[in-house]
Amino acid sequence: MVFLNKYSLLFLVGLVLLSCAQSKVKKENTYDSSIKNSISFFDKAFDNSRGVYLSEVDFLGDTISSKIHTVALSRLIYGLAYSSKYFPENLKRAERLAKFQMSRMLEKDSVGLYFIPEVGEGKISQSESLDIWQQAYGLCGLTELYRSSKDAGLLAEIHHLNEAFIERFRDTENGGFYSEYNLNSGVVSGTKTIQSLMYPITAYMANLWLADKTNRLKYEEIIKEHLSIAYSKVWNDSIGWVNTKFDDKWNPMIESKEKAWVTPGHNFQFAALMLRSAKWPFVSVENQVKYEKMGTSILKETLTKDIWINDSITKGFYGGINPLTNKVLDKNRSWWQHCEALIALSFCPELKEEFESIKQFYFDSFVDVKNGGEIANIDLEGKPIIEPKGQKGKSVYHHIEMLRVLNETGMAGANN
Repeated sequence: MVFLNKYSLLFLVGLVLLSCAQSKVKKENTYDSSIKNSISFFDKAFDNSRGVYLSEVDFLGDTISSKIHTVALSRLIYGLAYSSKYFPENLKRAERLAKFQMSRMLEKDSVGLYFIPEVGEGKISQSESLDIWQQAYGLCGLTELYRSSKDAGLLAEIHHLNEAFIERFRDTENGGFYSEYNLNSGVVSGTKTIQSLMYPITAYMANLWLADKTNRLKYEEIIKEHLSIAYSKVWNDSIGWVNTKFDDKWNPMIESKEKAWVTPGHNFQFAALMLRSAKWPFVSVENQVKYEKMGTSILKETLTKDIWINDSITKGFYGGINPLTNKVLDKNRSWWQHCEALIALSFCPELKEEFESIKQFYFDSFVDVKNGGEIANIDLEGKPIIEPKGQKGKSVYHHIEMLRVLNETGMAGANN
C-alpha cells in the first residue's frame, strides 16, 4: 500500500507540473499570437520596390495610397523591433524600415536633423513648421531598434537626432518644450501642451534611457525637468481632469465652456507617467513618493467619473468629455485610450479588478481576430466603425506598447 501511495503521489505531482507547463505555453502562445495578429495585418502594405510599409491601410488591410507617414512608419519599426524577441526574423524587417527612414525621411537645417512628416505620391511633404508629436515619435522606432540590436552606428544617429530635438523645442528660460517649431523663425509661442511635456518622454526618451546605459545623464536632466513641471501643472484637482494647454510660463490655459475638451485617455496616460517615474532610480525618493501618490489618486478619481457606457466598467469609456461640464462629447470608444488605461492600471495592483474588466473589454472589442489588426473605434452599440486601421499615426504601436508594459509588470495574464 505504501508502494502504491508513493508512486501515485509522484504520478499526481507529474500531472500538476505538466499542467502548469502547458498553461505557461498556452499563455506565451496567446501573447505571441496577439503581437503577430497586430503586425501581420500590414503585410499586404509592404512595398517591395522601396523596402517599406505604406502607411494608409483600410479596414481589411488593403493600401489606400502610396504615402508613408513618419509616425506610422516609426511605430511599425517599434513593433517589429520589440517583437523580434518572439519572432527573430522581425529584427531584419525593422532594420530595413529604419534604413528607409534614415535615408528618405530626414532633412537638415542649421539646428540639425529632423523628420520629414510624409513622403509618397512622388512628393515630399514639407511644412514650414515641425510639431513635437511627429518629431518625438519619429525617434520611437529607432530607439526600440537600438534597444534590440545594440547597433553603435544607429545609436550615434539617435544622439544627433535627440540633440537637435532638444535644441529645437526646449525653452531654456521656463523649462519644458514648445509643441511647435517654425523652420524660419524658431519656437512658436503659445504652443505648450500636455503632449509637449509627456510625449518626448513616453515616445522615446524613457526607453532610450533604459537602452543607452552609458549615456543616461544625457536624458535624465530633461526627464526630471518635465516630470517636475508636469507634477505641478498638469493635474487640475478642482475639476478632476488634466490641463491640456499652457502659456509660455506653464500656466494652464482654461478654454471656454463651449470649446473645452479632454479625453479620459489623457488622464490615464498622465497617471501612467507618474506611476512609471516613481520607479526610476534617478528620481529622488521624495519625488518617487509624490509621483506614485498622484498617479494612484488620478486613477481612482478617473475610475469614479461618469465616463462608462451604461455605467459599467465592462463596457469601456467614452472618447471625449467637456472637463468643465462633464458633458459627453464623443460617445465612441477608442482603442488607444483603453490601451493607456491598461498601462496605467498595470502599475497599480490594488486596482486589479478594474484592470481585468477593462482588459477583457479591450481584447473582446478592439482586437480584430477575423481581419487582423486593431479596430480604432467602436460605437455605442459596440460595432466597429469602418475606418482605416493604418493612418497617419496608427499602426501597431499602442497595442504592442501596452502588451510590452503588461508583460513587464506581470499583468499580461491568460485572458488576452
